[in-house]
Amino acid sequence: MRFVLQVEGERIADVEYRDGYAERGIAERLLRSSIPQAITIVSHICATDSVAHTLAFCQALEGLSQITVHERGAALRMIAAEVERAQVHIQAIKDAHHSLGLERDAQYLGRLLNALYEVQYNLTGVPMQPNFVLPGGVKQDLTVEQREKMAVHLRRVERLMYRFIDRFIDHRGVLRRSVGIGVLGREAAEQFGIRGPLARAAGIPYDTRIDRPYALYDLFIPSRVTQERGDVYSRLVVMVLEAFESLKLILRILSDLPEGEWLGNAPASVPEGSVTSMVESAHGTLRYSVQSNGVRLTSLRIDAPRQFDRLLARTFLGGMAVDDTALIIASVAPCVACTEV
Repeated sequence: MRFVLQVEGERIADVEYRDGYAERGIAERLLRSSIPQAITIVSHICATDSVAHTLAFCQALEGLSQITVHERGAALRMIAAEVERAQVHIQAIKDAHHSLGLERDAQYLGRLLNALYEVQYNLTGVPMQPNFVLPGGVKQDLTVEQREKMAVHLRRVERLMYRFIDRFIDHRGVLRRSVGIGVLGREAAEQFGIRGPLARAAGIPYDTRIDRPYALYDLFIPSRVTQERGDVYSRLVVMVLEAFESLKLILRILSDLPEGEWLGNAPASVPEGSVTSMVESAHGTLRYSVQSNGVRLTSLRIDAPRQFDRLLARTFLGGMAVDDTALIIASVAPCVACTEV
């Protein structure tokens, strides 16, 4: 991303914004690929939302093929998705604390992230598993030992996260620098079609996991987190509370993990038809619209949550102090990879 700020005094008068330096034509590449190759490509679209992209795509393939995902496979998918959500949110909060000069808290959040990578390792067997989700289920199961080890790590992370939240909510330095800064109000968020944490921080309560549940989100229901002001502080509060809710949700799933089949498999082809699949990524509702002629995919559209563009950059940054630029950008938690598909 490239931001060129026009400054008058210490305030931002206007913003020139550009992204799209690495447009990749992912949708077109997927149409030229076999189904197994397409799943691998989708899993590498975005390092931070890998599980979300793969899950949305696999759900679309399952809809075309009428594949049933058994409860254990769906639960394991949820664990992977919620670990990813917590990682993305904590990283954004960490970046914001760097921008605020609160290095001690940023280091504390870094330790939480490292602990979550350990949890991910227990789930997938590697620090990052780009194709853990497969049509019909997942790539590998959790043993009893791995499950117990994950629960121990997660309970520790949950305690550390609770302590952080207790300090963060009323932190004078955070409040002074973030309340009323970089505001995106509800009306503007609705007009721009904003989704996810940015929308929930502006009072729009929609969460795909709750309002259009998939996997087992109708059984393991997450708590809805919203704020009203739409400023930096509201966005940070939404992310920190959603990360905490993700940790609690994973522990609930681990304590009541369903038995049954879990293994997924990439089919060679899918039947003729069209389907749209939606999931709630860490950045908001992610849609995959897929068509097949029964031999190969003929159309594919990836609708990622809206990220920074020229209008949003001006809305967030216009009139703000130059010194607040990095903090505002960090609070938006932009993901360029998802916009350059």
